[in-house]
Amino acid sequence: MITTIRKLLMFIGLIISVSVNAQTAEEYYNKGNEKTSNKNFEGAIEDYDNAIKINPKYTDAYFNRGTSKLYLKDYKGAIADFDKTLELKPDFLKTYTNRGIAKLKINDNSGAIKDFDFVLKIEPENASTYFMRGQVKLQDGDKKGGCFDLSKANDLGDTRAQKYLNQYCADLISGNKQKESLRLDWPDAEGWKIASNQADNERKVIELLKNNETFDNWTEIGTMMTYPSLKSVPLDAAMNVMLEQAKKNCPSAKLTFIEKDEKAKYPWIIFKIECGTSTPESQVWQIMTGANETYINFRAVKQKSVPDDLKNKWVTFFKTASIVNQ
Repeated sequence: MITTIRKLLMFIGLIISVSVNAQTAEEYYNKGNEKTSNKNFEGAIEDYDNAIKINPKYTDAYFNRGTSKLYLKDYKGAIADFDKTLELKPDFLKTYTNRGIAKLKINDNSGAIKDFDFVLKIEPENASTYFMRGQVKLQDGDKKGGCFDLSKANDLGDTRAQKYLNQYCADLISGNKQKESLRLDWPDAEGWKIASNQADNERKVIELLKNNETFDNWTEIGTMMTYPSLKSVPLDAAMNVMLEQAKKNCPSAKLTFIEKDEKAKYPWIIFKIECGTSTPESQVWQIMTGANETYINFRAVKQKSVPDDLKNKWVTFFKTASIVNQ
């Protein structure tokens, strides 16, 4: 009977010990995280050490300890912790990224690329991983592959990539980049002629007038603008920018959305802006986003609003616009 009671007490004590230790491991882990947030990586590592001693299968503690070692430039120690993390949890995706960075730091470029490859198979839109893999490929002499990855990172929003693209890839990109232009045929029967053709670093502007009209006495005017530095601009945002620009000269300017196609190969939007002041001017606009540039066109009349027949005519005209690659 006494032996049975002793065994029961020992069993209860074991349960209590496990419970206390698990809680204590969690406390050490949380303390480590707090120190990490304060950039006290040495202190954080001590706490993660204690958490792992109590719970040798504490996956997050291994990962965070490895990340702290990465910050302290203990790359081999970081890799060992990341290896253990993946042994316990093979699908812990951030671990592959961090291990790839650590491998890169010890010049294990092939190992780094393998880890980055794995991440991109699961997350093909991971901009920062493209950025890192691009750097590794450049180091390995794979300029084409490195520049592709950096360009992809840039397209996905990693602003760090542009510096490397300018430094290492300018010649390759300019050599491969197709020349793009907007085709919009202004009807000869209406007497359209180019009245002005200007360009600077930000945009190209072509202005058209009918017959023998001038900028002082025009009744209808056409404008085509090309912005080489803009691409993938949200159509609605661009439309609202045009309205804000119009309000600088006409605070009462009114915007009316007409039509758009965001699923087209080259998305476009058409809208009108009307100004009914003592010197009225109303316009129908088209914005089209190409692969490399954004195109903004409008036709205007000196009226408080655009008549329906003229609006329909201009909308039909703008829908004939196409982007040509050479």
